[in-house]
Amino acid sequence: MTYWIIPFNPNYFRLDDCLREQGYVEWTQRYKYKIGDIVFIYSSRPDSKILYKMEVIAINLSANECSDDRKYLLKPSEVDANADIPLGFRMLPLAENTSEKLTLEDLLANGLKWVPQGGIKVKEPLLSHICSVFEQE
Repeated sequence: MTYWIIPFNPNYFRLDDCLREQGYVEWTQRYKYKIGDIVFIYSSRPDSKILYKMEVIAINLSANECSDDRKYLLKPSEVDANADIPLGFRMLPLAENTSEKLTLEDLLANGLKWVPQGGIKVKEPLLSHICSVFEQE
């Protein structure tokens, strides 16, 4: 199992609404995720923190297998640039971070090297720190 941090921009996608209505989210597959991998979802500004712990439950989904989540896009014309990437993956939420922890400053102080702008494999000691916050929730 691999642990990841992947960013999302709340100015482009309504993740909370998607999770509430569908119970899962599907995104473009840019990395070699495996079923069972854990993904921490980092929300960029204005949140600038990890909001969710998710589990990868499906990979290599074709466009026909993916849900139509365009209704959750806030700026569809700017997101369509990724339409040439053919595969998607599905994540199921395991936990939500409602604490004031796991902000960018907290993550940088505990081993994160840079602001998440793409998928990052999470290593120690950062992994233990993130997991401890979710265990306290």
